[in-house]
Amino acid sequence: MEFKPAELFAELLRFNVGHLAKLVDGLAPESYYVRTEQRGNPLIWLLGHVVLNRGEIIENLGGDAKTGILADFFARGTKPETNPSVYPQPAQLISHMAKMSTLTDKLLLSGDNQILDRPSWGRFKNVGQNLAYSYMHETHHLGQIAYIVNLPIMKKVPKKSSTFYRDDKPTNSTTKIILDGIKSVFA
Repeated sequence: MEFKPAELFAELLRFNVGHLAKLVDGLAPESYYVRTEQRGNPLIWLLGHVVLNRGEIIENLGGDAKTGILADFFARGTKPETNPSVYPQPAQLISHMAKMSTLTDKLLLSGDNQILDRPSWGRFKNVGQNLAYSYMHETHHLGQIAYIVNLPIMKKVPKKSSTFYRDDKPTNSTTKIILDGIKSVFA
């Protein structure tokens, strides 16, 4: 299957949103406000910055991202606030990101094939160059988020058991019996 460049960008950006959702799934609310080493950007700032970046992608594609006052908190050069109550809730930001992902898809996939050749603002000659940079920028910050959420100081909310997810490991599964047998040979 051959991808057109706009379709490839749509797929890559869709992957980023799914990856972001997995990274923050189960994160305790207070973890969003931890500043690693008392100097790094907290997760809430990184999350908001990624959402704002996606808004810029949408605007560059000709859409309305409805980012409102997010730039006041999350634009490049802003300093993290010490009062967590001034920020939007993480769930709101994630929900907004999911909606923007749908809009990004729509703009990239329903537009003409020359969408990436249209002129762009700033230092970029066309939308394709701007989009390539913005994708790299978003992915860079997802890497920072991945690093931070895996630090030992970050708290996770325990997941509840269900038919599809069990906290306990099976004690007498065939795989366990075979692995125990193999271990006993080498013990």
